Amino acid sequence: MPRLSRMSQRGYQFLCRHIVLILVSLLCLGLGIGLAGSYNLSVQLVESQAQQYASVTANTLNQTRVLYSENVVQELQSLEGVTISPEYHAIPGGIPNPATFSIELAEQLSDRKQGSLVKLYSDYPFPNRASTGGPQDDFEQEALAYLRQNPSASFHRKEKVGDRLTFRYAEAVRMKQSCVECHNTLPSSPKTDWKVGDVRGVVAITQPLDSVLLIAQQGLRNIYAMLIVITLLAIVGLSLVIGRFRLIHVELEEKVGARTAELNRLVNLDGLTQIANRRHFDQTLDEEWRRAVRNPQSLSLLMCDVDFFKQYNDTYGHQAGDDCLRAVAQALKNSAQRAGETVARYGGEEFGIILPNIDSDDAVKLANLIRKRLAGFQIPHATSKVDSFVTISIGIATLVPAAGGSCEALVEGADQALYEAKRLGRDRHSIWIG
Repeated sequence: MPRLSRMSQRGYQFLCRHIVLILVSLLCLGLGIGLAGSYNLSVQLVESQAQQYASVTANTLNQTRVLYSENVVQELQSLEGVTISPEYHAIPGGIPNPATFSIELAEQLSDRKQGSLVKLYSDYPFPNRASTGGPQDDFEQEALAYLRQNPSASFHRKEKVGDRLTFRYAEAVRMKQSCVECHNTLPSSPKTDWKVGDVRGVVAITQPLDSVLLIAQQGLRNIYAMLIVITLLAIVGLSLVIGRFRLIHVELEEKVGARTAELNRLVNLDGLTQIANRRHFDQTLDEEWRRAVRNPQSLSLLMCDVDFFKQYNDTYGHQAGDDCLRAVAQALKNSAQRAGETVARYGGEEFGIILPNIDSDDAVKLANLIRKRLAGFQIPHATSKVDSFVTISIGIATLVPAAGGSCEALVEGADQALYEAKRLGRDRHSIWIG
C-alpha cells in the first residue's frame, strides 16, 4: 500500500509539472481524430447527396412515365389518326409509347460532356433499340440481376468510368396495369407474356463525383488549415496563460454561444432571397397549425408562383433570374408585415406566406396588394404570355384547423388554388376554402 501511494503521488506530481505538455498532446490527438472524422463525414455526405439525387431523378422519371401513360396515351389511343409506337418518328400522327417517351426524356436529362448519364435499359429491348437498349457493362448486368430478385430495392456503388470516379445508381422499372396490354399486343414487342409487377427494365443514373469531391477536399483543406492554426494558437495560449484558464474558458463559451445563435439564424434563412427558407416554413406552419387547434381561429396560406419564370431565365439569364426572385421576395415581404406573418421561399420560383388568424377576405386583400406591388416594380418580361412585365399567380387556402387534422391539407388546398389560378390564365389569384 505505501508503495502504491508513493507511485500515485509521483504520477500526480508528474501531471502537475507537465500539464501543458499533456494538454498539448491531448489537443493534438483530438486534432487528428477531428481531421479523420471530418474527412469521413465529407465522403459520406458526398455519397449520400449523390444517392439522394439519383433516387429523386429515378422516381421523377418513373412518375413522369406513369403520368404520360395514364393521362396522355390512354386518352389519345382511341382517337383516329393517332398511332402510339416506339418508331413514332417515321409514322404520320405518331406519338411515342411510354417506354420510348421515358428513354428519350432520359437522354435529354443526360449531359455526356459532364459525365452525367440517365438511361433506361432492359433485357427485352424493342427491335429499334436492340443494340443499345440492353445492359452495356458489368454494372448494368449486375443491377438488372439484383433488381429482378429485389424489385423494391436499389443497386448502387462507386466505380471508375474512364478516368472519372462516378456514383452509379439503379432502380427497377415495374410493369403497370396500363402498360401490360400494350406490351403484350404490340407486334414489335420482344416479350408478350408480361404481368403486372414484372421488372420490365432498369432506370440507371451515373453521376461524376470528381468535381464534388474536389470541392469537398478544398473545404477540408480550409478546415484543416483553420484547425491547425487554432491548435497552434491554443498551444501558445496554454503555454502563456495557463493561470488564466477559467477566464479564457468563459470567453470561449461566449463566442461559441454567439456563433451558435448566428448559425441558428442562418439555418432558417434562404441564402438567395434573404427571407425564410423551406425548413423554417414547414416548422412555422406546423407551429401555427397547432396553435390554431388549441385556440380555434382561421389560418390562411398563400402559395405564390412567378409566371413563366423558366422563360424569364432563358431570356435574361440566371443572374437576372436571381435578381428577379430577390425583387419578388422583397415585394412579398413588404406586403406581409403583420405580426406573425411569415414569408418564405418554398422552392425555385415558388413562395409561401403563412397568415395566422387571417380569414379568406383579408388573404385576398393581401394577394391583391402583392400583385399590385410587384406590378409597380415593372420588371420587364418579354417572353411572358400574360404581360410585358413579371407577374405572379397566387393560390389562397383558408380553414380553421381541427384536432386530428394536418397542415398538409392547407398546403394541398393552396396548391390546388394556385393550379386553378394558372389554369385560368395566370396573373391572378384563386381561392380554396376548407
